Amino acid sequence: MNLGKGIRLIEGENKGRYPFCNCLLVNGCLIDTGAGKVLNEIKFHTVLNSHWHEDHIAMNCKAERVIVHELDAKAVESFEEFKRRYAIGEMVEIFVNFPFCRVSQTFKDGDSFDFGVSVEVIHTPGHSAGHCCFLVDGRILFLGDIDLSFPWYGCLDCNVTDFIKSIDKVKKLADEVEIAIPGHGSVVRGDELATKLENYKKTILERERKIEEFLKRGEDPVGKGVIYRKLPQPTEIFEHFERVMVEKHSQRLGLKF
Repeated sequence: MNLGKGIRLIEGENKGRYPFCNCLLVNGCLIDTGAGKVLNEIKFHTVLNSHWHEDHIAMNCKAERVIVHELDAKAVESFEEFKRRYAIGEMVEIFVNFPFCRVSQTFKDGDSFDFGVSVEVIHTPGHSAGHCCFLVDGRILFLGDIDLSFPWYGCLDCNVTDFIKSIDKVKKLADEVEIAIPGHGSVVRGDELATKLENYKKTILERERKIEEFLKRGEDPVGKGVIYRKLPQPTEIFEHFERVMVEKHSQRLGLKF
């Protein structure tokens, strides 16, 4: 999809569903690199990563420069740090079929780049410590994994409170943008964005309400459909992720899990 001024949406394989993601080409800069085989036909010299997860960094090594938020840089370039944050030991290898490569530069909240059009960094932690959205040309918002469908916070560096604050931060920009591009899923018009963000936040809060009910009854919420309706395969890994997410809610609630 051509968005003008050298800006092009690169839809990920299978409509951007995991393990692929949507990417945004801004002249010679590519925001995220998980779109799949389509990227073999696309030239880019620079990568901006929204965060460190595998479905967003898979083809980083095609670029001359890789730039990412300072809090996520180590996990983008180091498999050992990537593995540590996932906290599932050697099982993490099922997610990795790509090489890791050096981060050339880091950014922080409010930094901006000029690739023929402006790209502004909006630090939106929660999904990861260094997760960022990008405001492109003042009118296109790349949301990364504030993906408007399934809030996920199952790694060690995720934080539920930060995730909620980040959703609210992005919501304040909704009136300024023409379109928003989630890392997974369909493009959203600016006039739809605030409502979709509010519903996305409600998903997190509804999970927390249910978790609180389970914990107050002294029951384990894991595997009860609170996060995943049904645990995906391999069950052992996704049960771990769900347990991490429940633990993060329990800490917010001040309840024993």
